[in-house]
Amino acid sequence: MEFVLDLVIDRSLIKEGLKGIIWTIFFHRLFGPITPGTEEFLDTTYPIANDMTELNSLIEDKVNHLAKKAENLESVESNIENNERVFVEHMTVRFYDKKVTKSKKKIGWFGQGRSSETDDINPWETWVIKVKLLPVPEAKKDSRSDKKESSLMEENQNITSASFRSNLKKIIDISDAHKDHIPPITSSESSPFPYSIDTNIDDSGSSPYEQESWGKYIKKILD
Repeated sequence: MEFVLDLVIDRSLIKEGLKGIIWTIFFHRLFGPITPGTEEFLDTTYPIANDMTELNSLIEDKVNHLAKKAENLESVESNIENNERVFVEHMTVRFYDKKVTKSKKKIGWFGQGRSSETDDINPWETWVIKVKLLPVPEAKKDSRSDKKESSLMEENQNITSASFRSNLKKIIDISDAHKDHIPPITSSESSPFPYSIDTNIDDSGSSPYEQESWGKYIKKILD
């Protein structure tokens, strides 16, 4: 099954915000024993597993990679009403079911058989996170521009907070509602299923910008 999340976020907050989204996904798909913990992002608490240092390092590595790419982008127009370019990056979390397939191949004159085993790995759940970056306030020296910049920064933070909370709720609702597709759990490990976190999965050659008005996304979040 595939689920899609739309995270609208301020560029300066992308690391911590995206980390919270990914951790919330994993927390609801770690079926073995863990040491639960919590962290906060913009006064919103999200769950983590304190004892999974390798997973935490992987999450931070992938998030930092995407954030670095975002920092290298040309600044987005600060006028939300007139800005039609919405930068979109994709990050994908996949969980896999690993099955061992046995086969017997006949060899020799007398048809003697030799058994072999192969690993069959298929994704049973995919989460696609569409990361949409909010416009960056333009730095100008006059007091009127300073006020406008401060107002836009506050608005960006409010939109980011609302989008983050909305996505956390969506993850929880989906995780609770969709359980029948989860494969049998045959391991007592914290994460009984192999997983992957990928960026830049959209190989269609399309532009990293969507020709959509920001009003569409902002209205959806604040409604």
